[in-house]
Amino acid sequence: MKKFLFPLLLCVAIIFTSSGCSFVREAAPAVPDTTVLAIEETPVPDYQQPVDFTWKPYVLSDIYKELYGDAFVADYKSMVDAFLNYEGTFACSSVEHAEAINTVSSSCFPLLGMDVGFVEYDETKKVGTLSYVWSEEDHNAGIESFKASITQLIKSSVMKSDNELTKTLALYMKYSSIISYDYAAAESDVIVDLSSYRALTAYEGICQSFGPAYAYLCLQMGIDAVTAGGLSTDDTAHEWTLVKLDGSYFYMDTTFENGDGGYGLKYFGMTTADRVNAGNYIAELFNIGQTNQIWGPQIYADDERFSALRSVSYAMLNREQNQIDCTDSDGTEWSFPLE
Repeated sequence: MKKFLFPLLLCVAIIFTSSGCSFVREAAPAVPDTTVLAIEETPVPDYQQPVDFTWKPYVLSDIYKELYGDAFVADYKSMVDAFLNYEGTFACSSVEHAEAINTVSSSCFPLLGMDVGFVEYDETKKVGTLSYVWSEEDHNAGIESFKASITQLIKSSVMKSDNELTKTLALYMKYSSIISYDYAAAESDVIVDLSSYRALTAYEGICQSFGPAYAYLCLQMGIDAVTAGGLSTDDTAHEWTLVKLDGSYFYMDTTFENGDGGYGLKYFGMTTADRVNAGNYIAELFNIGQTNQIWGPQIYADDERFSALRSVSYAMLNREQNQIDCTDSDGTEWSFPLE
């Protein structure tokens, strides 16, 4: 029987091998490659990004600074601080300065029209006084709402790449298109809110609301501006805006632009002659800043760089090409370079 042992073991080994019972170690399973390929994002150009903006409560036109002097500037800042802190009095040098603060506020601090209206002067204590209508809680909420409204309007209009001119254009085009003229208020004998505060929060009012409101938007962008007004040859009163660009003064009229559809540039960058022609206004009676001290002949606007825009009924800012794409009243399409 022993002589058959080896062949039997060999046979058993063959059976185990052929039946798959091999003892050869299998290769480890492959580890999936989880490396994430970096996707290179195309940067968004500055002309498509909203401007970085922070509300500036102390803006004041250079025209007012030069007219009223350094002491007035300090009194004005004191009033702004008091208003923001819900304080009833503020340091003020004179009744004349208090009256001047009322004059400048429509263009430079529209918030005053929200909860005070006008500052008064206490001759005994030699301070300016603020009489509030709202509670402190409502007052502070109103300030925050105003800031949010201004911020939203500016950031929806102005882009990071915009220079002084493009900022002025962007705000003019935006504001002219969104305001609503209150015809009932213009014809009413009842006291109606015609403040620039309303014009910047509800986008409603009349010319005396919109002129200083647009000036305020420019001031927030570091562009000097102030309200202006005057009489036509038929004694019709009107108010618009005076803006300083690249050292030259120009008249802007968002009210008239809105009345012509709100999407053109017929009343952007007007000279004194343009302003006279657009409404038959009398240059000698242009009241700059509503000061009753600075008149049209003292600040003459004669730069004609925007004269080609007088017939533009529809305009689109083309920042990529650095131009305005224009359509005239007769349908002619052309481009105005922004250089």
